[in-house]
Amino acid sequence: MGRAALIDLWKQLRDAQSLESWPPGKAFEYLILRAFQLEGAQVIWPYRGLWEQVDGAIYVDGLSCLVECKHWREPVDFNPIAKFKVRVDRRPPAALGLMFSVSGFTEPALRESYAQPLRNVLLWHGRDISLALRGGMRAALGAKWRKAVEEAQVDYELKAEDLR
Repeated sequence: MGRAALIDLWKQLRDAQSLESWPPGKAFEYLILRAFQLEGAQVIWPYRGLWEQVDGAIYVDGLSCLVECKHWREPVDFNPIAKFKVRVDRRPPAALGLMFSVSGFTEPALRESYAQPLRNVLLWHGRDISLALRGGMRAALGAKWRKAVEEAQVDYELKAEDLR
């Protein structure tokens, strides 16, 4: 799929349209990984390790990222974030986790994300994904990474001007 098809797929995912040709959750994983791949990132597609299933990995602009995608009807609570952080922490210290959620994250999950040391996991809300698909996944990752480094914002909400 090219960028236009990915944007159409994103609309279907956001609008909770039926995606009968895709196994549950796989369309969202594909969308995120393919969007980065189209921009030149090295992408490792979903795989099963000895202890875990990984949605994918991205190597781009000096960052090494594990990817977790949640295509849930309800916002993600803190437990999946904490579980993902443990998986990221098993990697070398430079590894970064990217958690993408179609429905966003609960307010308690966001509060807990700041109470806990989640330095190496960045949270991507639906609006972030919409902007990144149009303005560039790499630029979006760079903006989110800068906010995490400079201001300790693990859930920085992208703005259109971040992608110029």
